[in-house]
Amino acid sequence: MAPVKSQLTYKALHSTFGAECHGVDFSCALSSDVVDEIRSGLARYGVLVFRQAQLDDARHVAFAAQLGELDDSTPYIQAGRKHRLAPYTELFDVSNLDHDGNVVSTNSLRYQLGLGNSLFHVDSAFNPRRAGYSILRAHELPPTDMGGATAFADSRTAYADLDGETKERIHNYVVNNSLWHSRRIAAPDCEYLKGMDPEKHFMARHALVQLHEPSERMNLYIAHHAHHIDGLSKEEGQDVIRMLLAHATQDKYTFEVVWENNGDIIIWDNTCVMHKACRGSFEGKYVRDMRRATVHDASSTAWGFNERSEFRAGMP
Repeated sequence: MAPVKSQLTYKALHSTFGAECHGVDFSCALSSDVVDEIRSGLARYGVLVFRQAQLDDARHVAFAAQLGELDDSTPYIQAGRKHRLAPYTELFDVSNLDHDGNVVSTNSLRYQLGLGNSLFHVDSAFNPRRAGYSILRAHELPPTDMGGATAFADSRTAYADLDGETKERIHNYVVNNSLWHSRRIAAPDCEYLKGMDPEKHFMARHALVQLHEPSERMNLYIAHHAHHIDGLSKEEGQDVIRMLLAHATQDKYTFEVVWENNGDIIIWDNTCVMHKACRGSFEGKYVRDMRRATVHDASSTAWGFNERSEFRAGMP
């Protein structure tokens, strides 16, 4: 029997990764064949953009669940945060809005804590079980000329381009990842964060170099959450981390996706790309209502060197 021709098409967004995907009808539940094709596209490109998918919250959650086991925002709610997107606890509120739907002030603690998202990172590297896919949807966008794009970095190609000596040196490194470390880097003048010692809080241990199983390519699992490396002094570890972050975020490994319309969706694989929210003049003035579903990593390295638990790092 001849193979079934794919109904999906891809327009490359960068020479080594990222593509805009066409041919998916999000108005109904997707067949298992289409979901498998999306997974194959993610294995190849790492980042897929779907324009004007027009999912509502319920269908966003349902679609994400077809890709795997979902994380949820329950730990944040337990920490005392009102969930603006209730009853959909599977959606994470990554907007610039407060609990009542007002644009947060750039002087607020909520804004300062969120600045960590403007550094290249991977979702949930600071948790015992890391994130696999993130499915980010634009519910309401600011004017396109005022910023707010999302940038991505190709950590597979960045690893491939390292010299042999560096690859050998870092091959068995284990990195300790901290949510609070990245927050402090992003907002060094925040009084609340000045008093927050990352070493007094949980850190997730994950291998720095590991196989990306869907593509069978080696990957550099690095992020601004990286606090220190087992077996090295803090200073030595940070020197390595800074060097690798600078290498992996060079222009030749990165590109930005401009959000064009409400309803656009971007899916990326946190186990082979980094991402960051790009800042802009919209901050403190215009709504940027973004909603994310997160699929737990299901690979053999999903838990890293951590005990399996329901714990997840949260913010106040």
